[in-house]
Amino acid sequence: MAKKRVAKDRKSKLPKKYLGSTKGTKRTRLAAVLKRIKKLYKEGKTVPKSLLQERVRLGRTKSGKKKR
Repeated sequence: MAKKRVAKDRKSKLPKKYLGSTKGTKRTRLAAVLKRIKKLYKEGKTVPKSLLQERVRLGRTKSGKKKR
């Protein structure tokens, strides 16, 4: 039995799960940050804390609470 494929974002080709409920330019910037983190990790380099903080900041919702 074949596994169901993961839903991906059309522009960035990243799984929608990682982009959350972000929209517009914030979504594009978040995708770019995720790709940079992925590249550094694959090369075995250390991922800067500032890059991780940027990811958290961009992924955060307006109120700071997640939808249920």
